[in-house]
Parts: sequence; C-alpha cells; structure tokens
Amino acid sequence: MGDRKKGGRGRSSGPASPNAAATRRRLLPSACTVVAVAALSALPLAASIPFWWGQRAAQAAEGNAWGRGTAGIPTQDELHRVFPPIPINLSVTPVVLVPGIGGSVLAEASSGLLVWIRLYEATYYFQRYMWGRYNETTQTMDPVTQASPSVGPVTSGFGLDGIRNLDPTVHWPIYNYVTYFDTIISTLESQGWLHGKTLFGAPWDWRQSMCWPKTLDALERQILRAQSSNGGRKITLVSHSMGALVVRCLIKTRPSVFETSVERWVALAAPFQGAGAKILLEFLQGYNLGNIVIDAEDAKVLSLESPAVYELLPQEKFAWELAPYISVEWANGTRQVFSEGPEVTEESSYAFAMREALRTHTMTVPDSQPPQVLPQPFNEACWRLSQETRALTADALLPPSVKLYNVYGVGQETWVGLNFTGITEWGDLQSAKYTLDSADGDGTVPVGSCRAPLMPVQAERSVVADHTSILTHPDTLTFLLDALYERI
Repeated sequence: MGDRKKGGRGRSSGPASPNAAATRRRLLPSACTVVAVAALSALPLAASIPFWWGQRAAQAAEGNAWGRGTAGIPTQDELHRVFPPIPINLSVTPVVLVPGIGGSVLAEASSGLLVWIRLYEATYYFQRYMWGRYNETTQTMDPVTQASPSVGPVTSGFGLDGIRNLDPTVHWPIYNYVTYFDTIISTLESQGWLHGKTLFGAPWDWRQSMCWPKTLDALERQILRAQSSNGGRKITLVSHSMGALVVRCLIKTRPSVFETSVERWVALAAPFQGAGAKILLEFLQGYNLGNIVIDAEDAKVLSLESPAVYELLPQEKFAWELAPYISVEWANGTRQVFSEGPEVTEESSYAFAMREALRTHTMTVPDSQPPQVLPQPFNEACWRLSQETRALTADALLPPSVKLYNVYGVGQETWVGLNFTGITEWGDLQSAKYTLDSADGDGTVPVGSCRAPLMPVQAERSVVADHTSILTHPDTLTFLLDALYERI
C-alpha cells in the first residue's frame, strides 16, 4: 500500500517509559511474595525445587510436545536479568489469559495439523481450512463444504500452547513476528507463576461470535479450573484486544462466574466500542489479519463470513469524538460520508456503504471442478447477530467486588477515515485507491474506544505502543505486575 497517502490528525505522545533501574525496582515481588518464598525454604527439598524444574514437570504432565522454543521478545536471558528466577510462588493470584481475534492457534480437529498462523504454504491451508460459510441456524461459521475439514483452537499446555507463539514451527529470525503472549507468560514464569497451577490460557475459535456458547464454556472451565487448583482463590483475567469483548459477554450472560470466581480483570488494547477504519477496509478490500503472507482478498473472504469480525465494527450508539467513516466523492462531484453515531440514519451508515459496495463480491470454492463461484455479499445474518451480541454486552456491569485495570496504546496513527474519490459505481470501493485520516490510538483501535469500557476502572495506563507490541512493552509488564501484586 505504498502508493496510498495517509492524512493525519493530532496525536498525543503518552507518558515516557521508566528507565531500566526504575522498571527493575517496580517489578520486584511484593513483601507477601518474599514471605512466601522464605517459607518455602523451610519445606522439604521437593517443595522448593527451582521454578524451571516445576515448569518442566507441569509441561510433561500435560503432554506438551512443543517445548519453549529458542527465542522470544525479550530473550529468556534478558528476562532473567530483569526478573531473577524465584522458586514457585504460592502467594500469587491465579491468572487466565484471554487472546483476541487472530490470537489463538487453530488446527484441524482430527489430525492436529496447524493452520493458523501458518507462514509456509499459507494460502493453500488458509483457503481450504480457514474459509467457511456462516450458518444462520446454528449461528456459527461452518466449513465451506461437507468435505472441508473442521478446525478448532489448540488447547494443550493448560491452554497456553495455543496463545504463546502463533506458529510454533517458526523461530529466528522471524519468531518476533509470530510471538503473541510469550513475553507476558515468560515474565509471569520468572516471578513464580506455574503452568497448570497458577497460569492458564483460554484460546478460542476467533472466527466465531464472541458470545458463542462453546467459547464461553471453555473460558468458564479455565476460570473454575484455575480457582479449584488454588484452594478456591479467585482468579485474575488478562485479556488482549477482542478477548475483552469475550469477557464482557461472559460477564453479561454468566454473572455468577464473576461474582464467585474473579477478583480482577486486566484489559490490554481492548476495542470496547469497536475498532477504527481498518475494520471498514477489511470488509471493502481485505486486510491480512497481520499475516504478511496472506492475500488481502483471501482474508476478506474469511471476514465476510465471520461473526467476530462484524462484532468489531464501530459501535453505532457510542458518542464518538470522531466516528470511523467512509467518505465517497462521486465522479459527478457530489460527496457522501457514511459513519456511525446516535444521529446517523440507515442510509448514511457505514453498513449501508459496505452493503452496496459488496453486492457483486464472490468467492471460489477451493479445489472445485469446474470452479464453483458463489455470491458473497455483505452477510446480513452475520450483521444481525453482531447487532444482537453488541446490544447484549453494551450494558454489561462488573460485580462490585471485581476490579478492572485498563491498558491502551497511544502515539500511533490509527485510521478513522477512508476517503475515496472519482467513484463511478459502488463496486469501485472494492479496489479504488484511497487516502486516510488518522487519530490517536494503537494503530488499530482509537483511544476513544479503548478508554470507554463503560464500567468503573480501578487504574489505567497509556503505553506508547501499537496494538500487538503493547504485549511486550516494559510499561505494560510493570502495570500488569503492579495490578497482580495489588500495588495499584
């Protein structure tokens, strides 16, 4: 997209990162942690085994064949210099990590073949395994044909294997591209969190709705599993991106789980009121979901059948400071702006523009002979479901006993407007060049959306980072551990 110009609006720089010495001081264990570690020294040798040995034992018990890999962001040596390894920490709150869209490894159900993220032969596997057709009866994205394979999240390693590194076959020099929760997991490991005891993951099939019962069932199981593994102690949820919307759906539909099992929630880069104009572009021209080897059109075919992608569209009832929009200047000189907000009509909404632009869109079924071309317009059933789920979760309220901590990215050009000129017919929007208007945010979600959970917030922190690198930023790690150790 080098030939596309980016317009700009003002950006705030956010707070400066602490220096290394300050970071090390803030990330030292709290007094209660030191007491717990000291107590361990009085136990028999088997109870005070160094953390790494306990970690390996837990992996073996779970049947984890992936191991730890050879690189990360940062490396293990770097983490250990900042967080010297300590024995298993019995005082920590159990943690369950909830990934966002694109943030869970997906595999073919019967064989275990990894299909997302897959950097090698990506197009072949993406089209045949990841594509689907939305089934309005079951409200799920099903395989394209009956012969197409079934795909689901990788749940081994207490749920952590499927969210740590999104392509376990890839290592240096492009490991940094596919790492996901690895830095947070490594940081917690270094501070005494233990897989299957105090640390769990909740991967999900992010093509499906955020309120899909199977997703909520799996998240509830991990919450209860973590709680029962720690004598009934309440747990902490740490979500990234759309994982926050899954959490909100659980709050709304299963409030008793939060009341009895959750004590805090740390939300990272949460699109509480939807994403910016990047999600609008995903519908019109495709966006590769961060996978550099996936064609934008292939990603578009997936997105148009995926309820979760529709659920990321900007909230129409939110009072945006600058609502994401599509601007169309027609060849005859007239201009129309399609956006969202309380005053926007159906005919001036972004959904109307996308609906008109996609009327002629088609997809070709992989391996069909002769090629089977299917119409694939804007999916009205997916849109209706997203309207229902977003309305359902809009007024979700945390129980008074649960504390919410919010971390959001700033200092990145975040698209809020797509500007098209010289358009002769609606279908041109699928391929026409455009310019962009931007606001402050993390490059994907505008600040206004991230800072609007519509719930009381115990503490929040802005971090100068983009939507994914926020997971590895020292300020994020500092804030996370401060929240977990109840220092804020």
